[in-house]
Amino acid sequence: MSFEDSDYISANIVPIRDLPADLRQSERIQRILNEYQKHFGQSCRPLFLVRVPGRVNLIGEHIDYCGYSVLPMAIEQDIMMAVGPNDKSGQIHLANVDNQYPDVTINVMDLEFPKSIKWYHYFLCGYKGIVDKYCSMDVQSENQQQFPSINVIVHGTIPAASGLSSSSAMVCSSALSTLIAYHQSIFKISTPIPKLDIALLCTKCERYIGTDSGGMDQAIAMLAEKGSAKIIDFIPQLNATNVDLPDGVCWFIAHCGISMQKAVTAHYNTRVAETRLAAAIIARKLKIAGYKLGDQLWVVQQASAIPLAEMGEHLSSIFDLEKEFYTKSDICSILGIDTNEMEKTFLSRVSEPIEEFKLYQRAKHVYDEAYRVQEFRRICDTTKDVEHLGQLMIESHESCRDLYECSSPQLDELVALALENGAIGSRLTGAGWGGCTVSLVYEENAQDFETILSKNCKFVCRTNPSGGAIIYQI
Repeated sequence: MSFEDSDYISANIVPIRDLPADLRQSERIQRILNEYQKHFGQSCRPLFLVRVPGRVNLIGEHIDYCGYSVLPMAIEQDIMMAVGPNDKSGQIHLANVDNQYPDVTINVMDLEFPKSIKWYHYFLCGYKGIVDKYCSMDVQSENQQQFPSINVIVHGTIPAASGLSSSSAMVCSSALSTLIAYHQSIFKISTPIPKLDIALLCTKCERYIGTDSGGMDQAIAMLAEKGSAKIIDFIPQLNATNVDLPDGVCWFIAHCGISMQKAVTAHYNTRVAETRLAAAIIARKLKIAGYKLGDQLWVVQQASAIPLAEMGEHLSSIFDLEKEFYTKSDICSILGIDTNEMEKTFLSRVSEPIEEFKLYQRAKHVYDEAYRVQEFRRICDTTKDVEHLGQLMIESHESCRDLYECSSPQLDELVALALENGAIGSRLTGAGWGGCTVSLVYEENAQDFETILSKNCKFVCRTNPSGGAIIYQI
């Protein structure tokens, strides 16, 4: 398949297009361009504009890093970056249209990721990922000339720390901005940029700030197609397939008023560790050959030959249900390892000490949630039974609340409010512990629903499936 094939490009290559005249004249783009000159000088002009959408996960929470498929859609809210050359070699100059985020100038040879995360560190993740993968191949790494020296102005419409993937959109935008700037500097502007490659790269480089991302956010940001949700598979390889949502319904995102950055707290990485520990105990109890310490829950379920629909129930014969939690000594005894090996293999990414591990609960959520994703897709592909979809969303939230403990009182109240006022289904979306809910609503109830929720939450907006990342030449 050649790169000139339009179907191939649409599906696999990040599009690079001229900025349409109507978009150029829009209030938002004019503001971005004006701010660019305000921050970098009247004589400075950006060369291109990168857009990467946020996402809302319709169902499939905290299972991507366990190897299971998820079902998100890209949203209309996004991160945009206007990017141009910086005449000072070896420097990145970052600014934000929102003045709550201060300007920063960074030497490309001094990229650091401290424990105290600032807004620009998400940009540096994408920048460093591209530099490490592409730029160092040409000349020795100590030569600053190979690294793109750029001016960047950022404008986002995704609320920060809302569970709508503003951080991953920022990382993906940065990676694309850096790569296209690098291509321009070496006169390879026509070089195709594969969507899958960038999604995988951004999944890895977001870990520079300590987030053990599973890959859903980056995949949907790069691979989304307007008008469709996506089923994202991670095994045997990253893949995205369109899922047509039912007609006559709409989707609402509502913010509970509490924000949570998964890179700042230990909650997210602790859950990752608990799922890996649960997988290790399942493998030991079922005597699974070939299991390696640290493997995912998907691996042991597949090796066990127990159907996914039955796996959640089967856990009651594996774990001691009289134990609310397992201690380090419990786990080391079962696995036949010492504390040092446990810390190194399972807990090296957890930023706070943890002594108690809820393993049955986490595994039960993952297996049941993974099956709910399969059911959600099956219904979308066949019966389009909206009420059934809504019930799956409700069950998903209850599992996140009770088994995975990633909800919050504010999220629970917002879900209850949505269900009391016409939502067919409602659930937390994103990592949780704050942020947003997503609700499924019949079209005829949409206006009343939005009016009621807007009076009781930080914000509410209706959204439709958006397209994925795009680069505009200015």
